[in-house]
Amino acid sequence: MTPSKWRVAPLLAWTYVVWVSRSRTVLLNDQLNAVELAWRLLAAAIFLTLASVVLFHMVRGTRSWRSLQLLAIWSVGFWIIRGGGILIDSQWTIGFKIVHTLLMFGTFALVAVSMSGKRR
Repeated sequence: MTPSKWRVAPLLAWTYVVWVSRSRTVLLNDQLNAVELAWRLLAAAIFLTLASVVLFHMVRGTRSWRSLQLLAIWSVGFWIIRGGGILIDSQWTIGFKIVHTLLMFGTFALVAVSMSGKRR
């Protein structure tokens, strides 16, 4: 079983845009200590690596269902934990919460689209 490429491509594009942008923001933040910097870059690197593995399989035309599942699980799991934490934590502004809620639900929607419509 392989997912339809047109269903997966938006998730890959979204993942690259969000996490390359996040990496840039982290690298430009001079208020982070080494541990904070490393944690944020590690999370971004996992997203980008998983998306790259899915893209590699899509380009080669090989089975990518397992790698897509890993990207989907990581994406949903990350946003449930991190996005949920942002929503309940009172330190964040309403604007910050709105932006991250949109990122979270955008990811959920694209994961759902990418995981639907498997073809043989």
